[in-house]
Amino acid sequence: MEEQKRQERKQNIRLYSIYRAISLDLIFYYAIEVLFLTQVKHISIADIVLGQSFYAIFMIILQIPASIVVDRIGTKKATILGNIFNFIFVTLIIFCDGLGKLIFAQFISAICFSIKNISDTTLIHYSIPETTKEEEIFSKLEAKGFKNYYILDAITAIIAGFLYVINPYIPMIGTLGFIILSIVLSCGFYDIEPKTEQQSIKKYFSNLLDGFKFITKSQRLRSLFLYLGIVWGTICLMSTYRTSLLIDIGTSEQFITVVAAIVGIASSIGSKVQLQFHNRFKNKSLSTILYILIASIIIAGITSIFNLPYEIMLFIIVACFILIHIVKGINNVLTTRYLGNFADDKILTQIYAMNEVSRNLFRAIIGFIGSYLLNLTNTTHSMILVGIILLITALGLTSYMKTRLGLKPEQYDKNEIYNL
Repeated sequence: MEEQKRQERKQNIRLYSIYRAISLDLIFYYAIEVLFLTQVKHISIADIVLGQSFYAIFMIILQIPASIVVDRIGTKKATILGNIFNFIFVTLIIFCDGLGKLIFAQFISAICFSIKNISDTTLIHYSIPETTKEEEIFSKLEAKGFKNYYILDAITAIIAGFLYVINPYIPMIGTLGFIILSIVLSCGFYDIEPKTEQQSIKKYFSNLLDGFKFITKSQRLRSLFLYLGIVWGTICLMSTYRTSLLIDIGTSEQFITVVAAIVGIASSIGSKVQLQFHNRFKNKSLSTILYILIASIIIAGITSIFNLPYEIMLFIIVACFILIHIVKGINNVLTTRYLGNFADDKILTQIYAMNEVSRNLFRAIIGFIGSYLLNLTNTTHSMILVGIILLITALGLTSYMKTRLGLKPEQYDKNEIYNL
């Protein structure tokens, strides 16, 4: 029995990095998303950002149901189910012809990722044997998955640009192909989470609420969720603003997807160097990421105001987005690792669920602000305003985090450690 379980763990660990690279997010799609929706489906940039804000709201609503689904049916089945909803989402986008259908498609996407964002990472946490290096192993596996995803995404982004010019629907079909592969790979995992007796719904909700009570009382987790929400919401908004800004300065469709590939490689580099970054900046890692993000946004926005030669303007803007995506890669791996600190398997799904609530609450707020700004002014001025708002917010946030996050283990209150 123990040998069988050991082999199942090895199978999950061996498969995870490959699966993560294929299924972390939509391959092909994001390189041409804005182009496809604006040029083929005739949806405005402001409405695209608005649709993404509704996605974030749906993610908030679905977090507790998703947490229950993962706990009740198991991580393997939940992962397969999430990937099936991903397939439905892309199919809906292909036939989308207005804001209403776009919002419905975003609802289906929210079902997918509200489940997958919990089940994928929880599955690999359960698969790693208990050891003093458990978090380091997880960090390396997650980093490898992110790195390979960003490399694959970069390669397919370049291909997507040329396929888009031939026929905009070809890269969309390619996206569906990768989702089918994700479904096949997810069927190869084993369910090895701790087996517990089936509880009544009442007792289940009672235990679930106990976990959420711990999370909401933890100053460390509150600080981390606040940071993650603001940073993630801003990065998501900048992904849409990037394409809009490049279109505004006259960049061709093919080169827009080349830029998407370049920033994808930057994210891969970030995920690869996250351990060195953490070792270099220690407890200042998160605040450093935040200020690099702010500086890049403001510089990119200001650059497009001046009447600079196109080549110089393009170089500076792309360089800024490269920096944004390097810190995105670092941030994605580091913060997933930080979330799992000082908590046992019994509360991991609740922590990841609460993280998704926080990230999407701020993504919705920032998205609504970003959409409103685009209705008032152009992308350039919107970026500068977002950067200034973020700078003011960051000054207060880093002060709040200073005494609550990044401390030595012995400096945390015993209430910050969950161990039922």
